[in-house]
Amino acid sequence: MAAIFLAASIFSNCKSGLITASNGCYNLIQTAKSQNKSGNYNDALNNFNTVLKKCDAYDAKEAGYAGKANALNGLGQYNDALDAANAGLKINNTSIDNLFAKATAELGLGMNKEAKSDLNTIASLTQKNQNISERATIYAKMAEVDMKQQMYSSALQNIQVAISMDNSNLDFYMQRGDINAASGNLSEALSNYEEAIAKGKNDAEAWKSKTITLIKVYQKKYNTDNVDVLAKKLSSTEKQNLCNSIQTGQDKGMRDINIDLAQSSICK
Repeated sequence: MAAIFLAASIFSNCKSGLITASNGCYNLIQTAKSQNKSGNYNDALNNFNTVLKKCDAYDAKEAGYAGKANALNGLGQYNDALDAANAGLKINNTSIDNLFAKATAELGLGMNKEAKSDLNTIASLTQKNQNISERATIYAKMAEVDMKQQMYSSALQNIQVAISMDNSNLDFYMQRGDINAASGNLSEALSNYEEAIAKGKNDAEAWKSKTITLIKVYQKKYNTDNVDVLAKKLSSTEKQNLCNSIQTGQDKGMRDINIDLAQSSICK
């Protein structure tokens, strides 16, 4: 009974015109946002559903739908996420959080043109946004959409804008490498991954991307996909570069069966 009373008291002040830092709705929203950020999507979803059920303030509803959509996106439930984001946009059709969640859901559903349109709307709405990292993330998302549509030149332009806005986000450097790799510019992609590693992204993901790209560079150079043939054609320096990359990646936790096969044939 005490727990029920506590819950009731928490939400008794939520039915007001605006959220304030002192009410239970605001606190629960912040908790749920933190859960989304940490990848705890199921708990976030439960909490945002509670917000939508218990809190009547427009600001709470808007945040509740955006948070719910983000949690559903994290769970890969893109249709439901799209519905939640659209519900939030009915409350405020310029809600950046709901537009962003909507674009993410559209990306998950392969609705690339719709996602790009929403991201362009966000970019327009946030021209005066002082939060540079948020604006940078928008351009990175736009680059993601461009890459999926094989618009590699536009993708590179957008990711470069993101990097220029927030050059501390190492994921942007990795994304630039992914775009170059997808477009077939393997040497540039390799350079991008090496730059990300040099700047501090010294983890399994970065080393895996570098190693896979390095293998592709050598396959292209020697016109073969056969690792046994490649092992015979690689120079001693090339073998050393590749085997060092594989070993370093494995030390960082990299796991990939194709890389393991290449290692067994080349790094003897």
